[in-house]
Amino acid sequence: MSKKRQTISAVFIVKDEEEVLDQCLESVRWADEIVVYDTGSTDRTCEIARKYTDIVIEGYWDDDFGAARNRAMDHATKQWVLVMDADEVFESQGSTLRKHLATGASDAYAVRIVNTGASSVDPTNEFTGTRVFRRESYRYEGRVHEQPVRKDGLSRPAPVLGGIRLRHSGYADQERLSTEKAERNVALARDEVTEADNAGDLAALAVARVDLARSLTLGADETWHDESREVAELAWASADLLPRAAVKGLVQCQVGVAVRRRDYDLARTWVGRWREQSPGNPDVHLTAAQLEAQAGDAKAALAELEQMPTVGSDGLGGLVRRDHAVDLELRLLVNVGRDADAAALVRRTVGAGETCPTPMVVLALLGEDAFSKLLPHLPDKWWRRWALLAVKHADTVAMRVLELMDQYRPDDVTVLVSGARVAPLHGLQRAADWDVKLHRHNLGHLSTLITYAGDERALPDDRAVAAALALSAYHDERALELLQDALDHVPQQREHAVAQAIEVVAPGLVSLD
Repeated sequence: MSKKRQTISAVFIVKDEEEVLDQCLESVRWADEIVVYDTGSTDRTCEIARKYTDIVIEGYWDDDFGAARNRAMDHATKQWVLVMDADEVFESQGSTLRKHLATGASDAYAVRIVNTGASSVDPTNEFTGTRVFRRESYRYEGRVHEQPVRKDGLSRPAPVLGGIRLRHSGYADQERLSTEKAERNVALARDEVTEADNAGDLAALAVARVDLARSLTLGADETWHDESREVAELAWASADLLPRAAVKGLVQCQVGVAVRRRDYDLARTWVGRWREQSPGNPDVHLTAAQLEAQAGDAKAALAELEQMPTVGSDGLGGLVRRDHAVDLELRLLVNVGRDADAAALVRRTVGAGETCPTPMVVLALLGEDAFSKLLPHLPDKWWRRWALLAVKHADTVAMRVLELMDQYRPDDVTVLVSGARVAPLHGLQRAADWDVKLHRHNLGHLSTLITYAGDERALPDDRAVAAALALSAYHDERALELLQDALDHVPQQREHAVAQAIEVVAPGLVSLD
């Protein structure tokens, strides 16, 4: 008998998210409904949201994240809720999530959340959070760092869903929150501390101090970081009253700010405290490995990773897999000269791992020959993901990834379409070369020459040549307007040189006089 189809509401609270909302909502188009609760945007956030859903609520903000989440959930109608932020992307298949929900025994699940690093070879920063639960069974609590709790008051672990992942990009370009958001979060956290202290609730006070310590580390003000350390010490003095999740959050925020200050000894002190309280926890080994990698001690970082089991419990009802840190381990192995072990790690995870290494990391660390030899062994489930990751990174290494993938599978549409998005970012020659591939496969509507010709960031000289080439080689009439616009922006002293360049690719198209 087939399992009954599980229905899912994707639920968001947003404010001024026009730069990231399109990609976010596109990733959950598969959901049965999308609920967007706006807390007072002044940009195009609501307009963008209405492209994806009719359930856009222009609500209000009352300095309480938990309350805002609950107001958003009040508009959801499906069996399950998937809660996300606007700067997150659902990177898995909706069908995979439905399958888990149809066969699982829990009413709440955690998912892996991956923080995007500043570059493709930075160590990954991953954590888990309870983001999927039965709508009628849960509500949110907490003014800051809000968490879903069961309405009946019972506490049950939330298993981590395999194969489900969110990618968080909020700090990819700015490591800290904006001043406005940081000040808001700190003010809310201070209020929570005051309320708990006045009530004489020691357990609530300890948790509130953790929230305040975490909020203080996300601001750019160095005095806040000093205060965070003081508040964290007060919270740790009551560590026996803290839930395990709060302990983890406290340690990781203090390790993070210590590493930013390059105070590695202080960071190690916090990891040591966590290790004593939670011996054998693979999360501790992973955090320690990331710390030692940042400190430049690759051997110590590898030693921590090698103590991790293939799969272990995080003590919070979830699982921690060693292959989730494959990019970090790969980089460390290369750093200590263990290239053969690095290549073996890549082959092993590509063949059987739940997490596949990032292609840009493999190419940058192992080189083109090793990368090309790996492609015949890459399962189909990872092929598309590699192409999409290249689009996300879009740097020169990512472009080379797509070129090598195209050499191995020259007819693969996923790679061709991905290259159409990346190639124009890397100059006229790359755009022209990729355009040949697109037209060969009847994908001229994705013309990289047209994209490049319309990119105002490129030199008008090159834009004009790109448009002329699209006209001459492919008779693409879209290029006519683009050519005129580019020529209008060419400085007078370069007009003749540009005309000569156009004459080479499109004889007679423009006058040389």
